Amino acid sequence: MNKNKVIKEIVSIIGGKNVLTSKRHTEPYRTAYRYGKGDAFAVVKPKSLLEFWKILNICNKYKIIILIQAANTGLTDGSSPYGKYDRDLIIINTLKINKIFKINDAKQVVALPGATLYGLEKLLKPFKRKPHSEIGSSCIGASVIGGVCNNSGGALVHRGPAYTELSIYAQINDKGELNLINNIGINLGNNPEDILNRLDAGNFSEKQINVSDKKASAEDYIEIVKDINANSPARYNADKRMLYEASGCAGKIAVFAVRLDTFEEVKDEKVFYIGTNKPEELTLLRKRLLTESSEIPILTEYMHKTLFNITEKYGKDVFLLINYLGTNFMPFFFLLKGRFDAFIKRIRFVPDNLSDRILQSISRVFPSHIPKAFLKYRDRYEHYLIVKCSGSSLLSIEKILAKVFNNNTEHFMVCNKKDAKKILLHRFAAAGAAVRYTSLNSTKVEGLLSLDVALKRNDRNFCEKLPEHIIKHIDMSLICAHFLCHVFHQDYIIKKGSDINKIKDELLKILDEKGAEYPAEHNVGHSYKAKEPLVSFYKKLDPTNSFNPGIGKTSKKVAKVY
Repeated sequence: MNKNKVIKEIVSIIGGKNVLTSKRHTEPYRTAYRYGKGDAFAVVKPKSLLEFWKILNICNKYKIIILIQAANTGLTDGSSPYGKYDRDLIIINTLKINKIFKINDAKQVVALPGATLYGLEKLLKPFKRKPHSEIGSSCIGASVIGGVCNNSGGALVHRGPAYTELSIYAQINDKGELNLINNIGINLGNNPEDILNRLDAGNFSEKQINVSDKKASAEDYIEIVKDINANSPARYNADKRMLYEASGCAGKIAVFAVRLDTFEEVKDEKVFYIGTNKPEELTLLRKRLLTESSEIPILTEYMHKTLFNITEKYGKDVFLLINYLGTNFMPFFFLLKGRFDAFIKRIRFVPDNLSDRILQSISRVFPSHIPKAFLKYRDRYEHYLIVKCSGSSLLSIEKILAKVFNNNTEHFMVCNKKDAKKILLHRFAAAGAAVRYTSLNSTKVEGLLSLDVALKRNDRNFCEKLPEHIIKHIDMSLICAHFLCHVFHQDYIIKKGSDINKIKDELLKILDEKGAEYPAEHNVGHSYKAKEPLVSFYKKLDPTNSFNPGIGKTSKKVAKVY
């Protein structure tokens, strides 16, 4: 293959400014958010759906691997190249194709590939509607379609994993032919050019939108969570119920648009903060909240004391940025940080983690950002729960808390709005605190081992008790969870000299024995081995293995079925 010829063809479609070829300029796109890196001979940035389609045709003509990427914020590194491939690879970055169209009185939306959760939140705000996910991924610029492709879950109990059966996507069939498939339920024409041009321009009326019996959200998820006696997890990536075309595809097709439900804004939200030294009390609380509450809480987030303390120090800059500048600044901030890191790597004797060191030093100048009430709980208790509910369910939940803690009101409090915002931000900042700690202590620790775990709904013991032969290798365990869903994010700081891969295998064996599933909501990426339901799903979507090969530790080799 003549790479220069390929580049010229792409440049003729999208212009030279939107094609990156030097290693320096492509590095931020080739480097994963947490760890991992690979090669790509170009990063291309189409400005429209039709340009996107034409680039796909070029890649298919020359049998080039196609890796589609938006914000590249995935926690299992599935949206960046990883290791070596048997063919050349191009990254198609879709962030410039970021339109969102509200339909059905804003009860649904159609989102294009680069549309972000933050953009969707902003669009829906005047209509008092909310997207599938709110605080969390939206703050670092994650895309709407990325969430669907990864079955991303999140904290909001009523909404479940991101899911839709309504989408438009391109697929390479077993004959090697690239086809555009319109299953979004909107009449847009019959050929790809018409469909994509009309969609890009929002050139369709309400009359062209079909009433569909296909799902545009995981509408039955709340009933799944409430089945607390079920001997299986509520959600996980290999769950066949959540795999449908774009949903769970992990980049094995090129998704042009998804149609999604939106959700009514909850009025008069209240937040409880709960502390205990007995994890069994939280297990009892979970059971009662799911079976006795007049209304299931909006979210219920768990945090362990060790993670609370690490986040207080190593998540402080993220907390301050969001608190004072808002979520709209975060995508730009992470873009600047990525470019700075790429530039610094070119200078000898300058540490790769210089940006982290600078941010950490700046954050120390500011006074403590955590309200004293939460620090008192930290001094007294080991386990914490944040419960957000509607005002109408406040009394019901308060009664349940009184039962669980035998009327000892020292275990819980209702937060004012200012403190509620801060403790939720602190919980969000925990996601990057382990990464920052590992980066700044790289000479003292071997690295970070991250697990995304779904416990069985009937599991009565969420606190792990690891055997001594594993504990001796762990410097620190950092645990948080979407508690009602029983989805746990377990980060382990591994001691210097220990074998991370061996420890991971040991931990996964323990989870297998418990009947847990993994990953729960971050997708397999390049961190987990895909289980059979996912492998079969990927092969069905991408029989030639042209899109994102190697995902879930599957084969990277071309499947010559055509």
